[in-house]
Amino acid sequence: MNYLAAFLGLLLAGCAHPAEALPIAEGDPQCVTDRAALMALDYWEFDQGADGIRAVLAKPGCELAAADLYRDYHAALRARGAPVMITLPNGEEWPMSETGEMSILYWHEGQLRAFAGDAAGAASLFEQSLKTPEVSHSGWDEYVRGSIAFLRGDLQALMAARETMAGKVAPGYGDINLGVLDGLIACFGRSYKEAYGAPECNRRPAAAAP
Repeated sequence: MNYLAAFLGLLLAGCAHPAEALPIAEGDPQCVTDRAALMALDYWEFDQGADGIRAVLAKPGCELAAADLYRDYHAALRARGAPVMITLPNGEEWPMSETGEMSILYWHEGQLRAFAGDAAGAASLFEQSLKTPEVSHSGWDEYVRGSIAFLRGDLQALMAARETMAGKVAPGYGDINLGVLDGLIACFGRSYKEAYGAPECNRRPAAAAP
C-alpha cells in the first residue's frame, strides 16, 4: 500500500467547511482563547488536531482569525528553519519540509481568506501553494489554478484547468478536488464560500460530499 499517497490524500483534501457567519475581528477572544498554546503545538497537532486550528474553525465567524493563525504559525516555522516531520500510518517518519516552508499552509490560509470573501488575497496565497511538476500529484497544480481562475472571474481558465486536471487525477483526493472544480464551474459567479460548500454546488464523489 502507498502509505504516503494515502496520507497526503487526507492532508490535501481541504480544510474544514466554513461556518455560516460573518468573520469576527482578529484577536477576538471568542475565536482564540490561548494564542501562545496554539503557536506552541507541533505541526500535525496545530493543523489536524482537535485542539489546534480546528478548534478555532469550529467557532462561527472565526475564519479570518484562523487564517491569521496559519499565517503567523507558518512564519514561525520558516523563521526556525528546522525540518517539519510527520508520522505516516505505517510508523515511518517523513519530512513535510526541510526548512519550515510549507506550500500547503499557503493553501489552507488562502482557503480561509476566500471563505471570508478576500478573493484577491486568497488568489495570491493559492499561487504560493503551486508545486513543481516533480512533486505535483493528481492534478494539484491544475486544481490550484482552477481555483485561482474562479476567484479572478475567469471561467475559460477555470474550465481549461478542469479539463487538464481530469487527465491527471487518481482515486482519492484527486477526484474529490476535481469535483470541487466542477462545483466552482456549476456555481460560477457566486462567492467561493457558496460555490465550494453549498449543497446545490457540490459535485464531489458521493462518499466525499460535505
